[in-house]
Amino acid sequence: MLTSEFSVNEKFLSLISGKGAVVGIIKVGHKKLFVYDRDGQQHEMEPLCVLDFYVHESRQRHGCGKKLFEHMLKVAKLFNGFRTVYCLQFCTEQNTFQRENIEPSSLAIDRPSHKFINFLRKHYGLKTTIRQVNNFVVFEGFFRYHQGEKRTTPLETCN
Repeated sequence: MLTSEFSVNEKFLSLISGKGAVVGIIKVGHKKLFVYDRDGQQHEMEPLCVLDFYVHESRQRHGCGKKLFEHMLKVAKLFNGFRTVYCLQFCTEQNTFQRENIEPSSLAIDRPSHKFINFLRKHYGLKTTIRQVNNFVVFEGFFRYHQGEKRTTPLETCN
């Protein structure tokens, strides 16, 4: 069973459970960030961010993380558009969302583990990271989804 809870503070949490126990979570929300592109240009934006992602070790490599992440991508499309209070609950077999998903490369990831980076590489082909000074990671293609967002000064370098 997958459950998503939306809150007024623009964060949502999805849980995947089985046999009465939670086996994984993903927490997503909009966060104001200053993000540097490959050219050192700083952009001020409020992208959708993955703030936490965890699947219990006993359930890793069984498809639970993929189901949870796919669910988040579908529900995030609604979240991105409405940003209000909702509670959605459905079984993956009865998925009623027919909307286009959010692209994984459009997300900023907060402090991803090596396992999470490998997960994104394996399932979504995300290979080239652009690490940020704020401990977030964005992937090649991130700025394609955030064109026109506020651009500030280039990154100053020390000699």
